[in-house]
Amino acid sequence: MRTFRSIKVMAVLTAATLFCAGCSDGTVQTASNMSPDTVSDETAGTNDISESSVSEDTALSIDALYQQIEQSVSLESPQLMDEDFILNYYGIDVTTLEEYVFSMSEDAAQAETIVIMKVKDTDDIDTFTDCLQTIVDDKKSEMQDYIPEQFTIVEKSKVQTKDNYIWLIISENADRIADVIESGLF
Repeated sequence: MRTFRSIKVMAVLTAATLFCAGCSDGTVQTASNMSPDTVSDETAGTNDISESSVSEDTALSIDALYQQIEQSVSLESPQLMDEDFILNYYGIDVTTLEEYVFSMSEDAAQAETIVIMKVKDTDDIDTFTDCLQTIVDDKKSEMQDYIPEQFTIVEKSKVQTKDNYIWLIISENADRIADVIESGLF
């Protein structure tokens, strides 16, 4: 009887663990899913006419866009970075973003990095461009003397902007990823 009870307790603990693990499934971090206040702010303005030339009706969410990227190309051990990492290492306060994805290869020997951000205020674009350029410069320094083939990939990368979107792609598949981004946003 005691063994049956132990098995029952273990089954409940296992189910609880799986349920909790389902909550942390690696979903792309976006400002819109960070706090209820942001979500209510976004839904409150859904009837407003956007001044941006990017149509909100045709642009995919950054979360959906990243999922399309993952389906279109094979990424090198992608790891989604959390807001603390982004702030501490690159000085980007994610509360100034509407949405974002910040993915870097978990493998230190791979330079692959995909950053896509939708900024709340287009006046901040230059600041974010500088922050993303810092990522490129850091990756170049890391790879230059140690992994020349990865350095070549980083060297080809560039920070791109359009309206209130800004992105950086460091990848062997940069052209295909750029196509996914551009077709999903514009």
